[in-house]
Amino acid sequence: MTDEAQWIANVLAGDRQSFAFLVSKYERMAFTLAVRIVGNREEAEEVVQDAFVKMYRSLPDFKGTCKFSSWFYQIVYHTAISSLRSQHFFVDIEEAEAADVTFAEQESASSLLEAKDRKEIISQTLKALPSDEALLLTLFYLEECTIEEICQITGLSTSNAKTKLFRARKHFYTALEKKMKQETVNLL
Repeated sequence: MTDEAQWIANVLAGDRQSFAFLVSKYERMAFTLAVRIVGNREEAEEVVQDAFVKMYRSLPDFKGTCKFSSWFYQIVYHTAISSLRSQHFFVDIEEAEAADVTFAEQESASSLLEAKDRKEIISQTLKALPSDEALLLTLFYLEECTIEEICQITGLSTSNAKTKLFRARKHFYTALEKKMKQETVNLL
């Protein structure tokens, strides 16, 4: 039995500390996913709380046929989507197109990227993307989920997940390129 399976068994036996362990292990990523979907911190906090309650209630149904994290992130995903639907909260985000960037601007932007905190730049760039694309990139690159796990979490087909991930990468690159160009202009 894996450590995680033991923690789950302990929770099912009524051990509150084991549940607290699961919460502490997954709350940060759950919050990140929720923010990417709902778009604001307050709503994301509510989504995460609801997701942990749903996870606790559904824990006896967890069969272990997939990773626990994938199973739980699927709960977070569906809870966040339900929250969006219930509030009729849809935001149109215009696609930004980066103008042609010169070689000198690219080198300047590259050195700027090295000088700044990369996590902050990545986070800001992800915020500029549509929430579904930011979610896919977060799952794939930051949480290191496989395409199969992403499909399990989001309910997308494999081909649809790959296509959306490809588009998300392109949009991320364009948004990052635009941000770096703006930073270069600001420096000059």
